This record gives sequence, structure tokens and C-alpha cells, in this order.
Amino acid sequence: MNAIEINKLSVILSGKEILADINISLAEGKFLGIVGPNGSGKTTLLKVVLNLIKPAGGWVKVFDKAPDECLRQGIFGYLPQHINLDINFPASAFDVVMMGLYGKLGMFKWPSKKEKQKALEYIELIGMSGHESKLFGSLSGGEQQRISIARALVSNPRILILDEPSTGIDVVGQEDFYHLLKGLQKRLGLTIIMVSHDIGAVTAYVDEIACLNKILYYHGAPLGALDERVLEKLYGKNVDILMHTELCDKCERLRK
Repeated sequence: MNAIEINKLSVILSGKEILADINISLAEGKFLGIVGPNGSGKTTLLKVVLNLIKPAGGWVKVFDKAPDECLRQGIFGYLPQHINLDINFPASAFDVVMMGLYGKLGMFKWPSKKEKQKALEYIELIGMSGHESKLFGSLSGGEQQRISIARALVSNPRILILDEPSTGIDVVGQEDFYHLLKGLQKRLGLTIIMVSHDIGAVTAYVDEIACLNKILYYHGAPLGALDERVLEKLYGKNVDILMHTELCDKCERLRK
């Protein structure tokens, strides 16, 4: 079954065409990377899938249902580009993960022992055991992102959507983070859609890649996105994408 079907999608915001004639199909359990320059419509596309923006034309289906219906069923786990949480607020890592259950619990229902145990299990799953009592604001950028992933997953979504999740994480931390996502995809059978500016890095981890700049220039196998003709259409003529032989080897190893 396809997790996502996007057909002839167009979006107009404030009189400006942001997306035009977008067609994407993504099978359940696949990892899709969406890349493109700043202002190319990547975040807008995510928001249409999440029913936060209405399209001007075309349609989106999620597991053959309308996005608003899927939103009510808790199918999505979402990690936005900017986490709306004051780092000075005295919330522990555990508290932040528990926030992911409030949609199902309701704001005034006290979580059960089972639900608290579930939050601890997800903290362990993302490799943060021993950090649950630490203040969220005291964690490193990479640690905060891991806890945010646990918050997005604790309600058992079928699709995890991430918008520039590696922003503010150093290069080593980014690679660890992508490894984590790949492991979660395989272990939980997740469908993952991730927006990234780093086409060179994500190519090694995703199953499919979509190159977007108002229109869709390419959707398919990751290494195909590194074709000079695709890159020129996406970023313009004077662009250099740094690729190493070992990264290409890594792509092949991770796919096996």
C-alpha cells in the first residue's frame, strides 16, 4: 500500500505560486528525502500533507484517506524545523516525551503507569536512557532532537515527518542522527519523510529522494539526484555538490 499519494498538487499563497503540478507516490515503510534550495516549497509540501495548508489544485491522500482524517487518527508524528519550547522552561526530557501523548490523553487526564513506561521505552529506543530526568534545555542540540523524535513517536504514528531535523547539529552528530532514523525505520516499519538542505548527506540514508524547486525535477533512487543535469535544474549552473567516493560506497552498503 502507498502511504502517500500526491496528484497534480499546486499551492498558491498570498497570490504567489509556491508549488506546481507535484506528483509523488511513496510506498509504506519507505524513507523519502525532500531536497531543494531555500524557498523551494519543501516545508509547504509537508504542511499540505499534514493538512496545515490547503492546496489550490490537485489532491493528497494518506493511506488512501484525506489528510484531515489521518490527522484525527494520529497517523502522523511531526518534528517541525523549530521546536516551540522555551529551553528555559524547567521541563525534563521525560516531560517533553510525555507531551507527545497529551493529544490522546487530553490536557487534564493524568498519565497512567503504562503510559509513563511507554515514554521511558521510547527514550531507551532513541539511545537516551539515563537522560530522562535532565532538563531539556541542558541537553545538546543532537540530544534535544533525539528527545523530540521520541516525543513524535510515543503516540505510535505510522508516518514520521521531519523538517530540517539536523539544523544546529554538528557533522558527526548529523551522521549519528541519520543512522538513528534509519534504524527506527527498519525496527518500527515507519514511513519517514524528511526535508533537508544537505543533498550530499541524505543520499546515503534515504530510499527515495525528491528534488523540489516549485516543481518536481526528480523523484527516484537517491544517487539519481546527483546527476549534473538534475542539480543544475535544481540549484542553477554554478553549484558544487561535494561528494566523496566513500559516501557513494556507504549508499550501497546501507541499501543491502
